[in-house]
Amino acid sequence: MGFTLAALAQPDAGWRQVAGAVAILTLATTGNAILPIPFAFAVSGAVAATLIILAVALVNVFTCKLLLRGAVSTGSADYEQLANAVGGKWLQLWAEVWIVVLLIGTNIGGIIQMGEAFGYAVEIQWPDAPNWLWDRSGTAAMLFFTLCIIFPLSMLPKMRKLEMVGNGGVLILFALVITVMVKAIQEGMPALNSGDFPSVSSGDLTSISETFSLLCFAFYHQVMMMPLLSEMPRVNSDIARRSAKALHRASTITILGTSGLYYWFTGFFGASMYGASGISDNFLDNTWLPGAGTFVLNLIVTIYLAISIPPICHATNHSVDGWLRRLFPRAYAGLRRDWQRRFIVNCCTILPCLGVACGVPGESGTVLSVTGATGVAMCSYLMPVAIHFMLYFGKARCMRAARRAASAATLPAAEALEAGKAAPAAAPPALELVSCGPLLIDDGAEHSMKHSMGSAEGIGSGTSPLCGAPGKLGEDKEMFEAHPDAPAGLFYAYRKPRRYRLFALAYDIVLPILVCALGGFFSIATLVLLFQPSSE
Repeated sequence: MGFTLAALAQPDAGWRQVAGAVAILTLATTGNAILPIPFAFAVSGAVAATLIILAVALVNVFTCKLLLRGAVSTGSADYEQLANAVGGKWLQLWAEVWIVVLLIGTNIGGIIQMGEAFGYAVEIQWPDAPNWLWDRSGTAAMLFFTLCIIFPLSMLPKMRKLEMVGNGGVLILFALVITVMVKAIQEGMPALNSGDFPSVSSGDLTSISETFSLLCFAFYHQVMMMPLLSEMPRVNSDIARRSAKALHRASTITILGTSGLYYWFTGFFGASMYGASGISDNFLDNTWLPGAGTFVLNLIVTIYLAISIPPICHATNHSVDGWLRRLFPRAYAGLRRDWQRRFIVNCCTILPCLGVACGVPGESGTVLSVTGATGVAMCSYLMPVAIHFMLYFGKARCMRAARRAASAATLPAAEALEAGKAAPAAAPPALELVSCGPLLIDDGAEHSMKHSMGSAEGIGSGTSPLCGAPGKLGEDKEMFEAHPDAPAGLFYAYRKPRRYRLFALAYDIVLPILVCALGGFFSIATLVLLFQPSSE
């Protein structure tokens, strides 16, 4: 059986199927994020950076679980639908804005890193090469790889089409990590021995805050995971629940396994080689192989960066496509061919990123630090916790609307009993319609419908979560059914019964508060310290 996302929801889904999702998530989140990791280790210290990377990884596993748990309970298929189901159209818009900010910043940083890697390789290997080939931190390479690799791959209809590309990217990452490890070990890890790479901690709050923001950016998993959920099988509530569980398994393996291990080995051995005084915020600017090996390594990694950006573009387009459908319901949403819409939305997202990257070449570290301190903090820490509490305490919009509908349905019968009259039984409220996020969107609901579920084979078919045919709500009542124990407005109960009340308090209340406080504190500290005037 191949690496297909459709197979993830099958009862006998094995590790081979999960590996398909792991490859895509690793490609999307471990692309340009890996290059500043040695710098983050070097300026913070070995033990401090290790503890930070472990804490950030575990926190992201937790918030990913919160989002998937909320998606299963509300019947949502992506981040935007979940935000709409919980907080309405304004929370949905807030989520969309921050998702786009995060992903646009990621794209800009990745394009800059491509130019840096290629420009450095050409400058070192061929000093007599024309200046336009490597000048301005490789602007020519930015243009070439963006227009010839990133844009065409972003024209693919689904993120899952990049599975095989992701498998190739995992091999490139493995080769990169081995190269860094071998170089550092052969040289005797000089920076670690000399103290230029502190074994415990640098004690510098500025450096530790910047490390935290970079590592937070390195695990910005949620905004890539949720669009991938919309491409998985969702023909009924039970299959949608199994799809979410399988995706959570793949997400955990990616964060703690592939991405986490790649980050730690690259960061530790890279910092051990060059230390805080010699390592660049893009470690490919350092020398890792002799002679032409540096050029080959940088070229291969540049290609890897190019193929890692299309999944991010797909996630960006997921939100931007909804905006264009709502703003231009005829001119854009009315286009008959999907490739025309993909071309338009790619022009709206990729080309501006390319323009900004060409305008600030060589500033990838700053771009990624700002992105990590703003977009990642909001999408990966603050909003998942806010959504969790609204669902946990029954304050979600879908739950409140369902309670109002139930109260309105029983009111006529109660009035009739008081008047001594026989009143006909009131029809039960359509709780399924209330509980599903995409059906509550006032404008452009067809965009959310498009991504809400997949066919029996797991291919997105533009079908509503409550019906079997596109655009015909309520014709098939057996598609999405609420669990008997689910509260009004949800398909599955979000608040899980805990055997021990103390554990429930710690896991469901205290831990989310700590996650929110930690992300907010270090994000503010990073922005303040990053833009404070330098002392002369």
